[in-house]
Amino acid sequence: MKQIVILSGKGGTGKTTVSSAFAKLLDDKITIDCDVDAANLY
Repeated sequence: MKQIVILSGKGGTGKTTVSSAFAKLLDDKITIDCDVDAANLY
């Protein structure tokens, strides 16, 4: 099983934007937003 992790300790760096772009490219995969404070992907 391969995993791609987008990680940064600082807010506002574009993690959700990059993650959603990868999710669009990988249509048959599962995308999970694990941001405890402000998950933006559903």
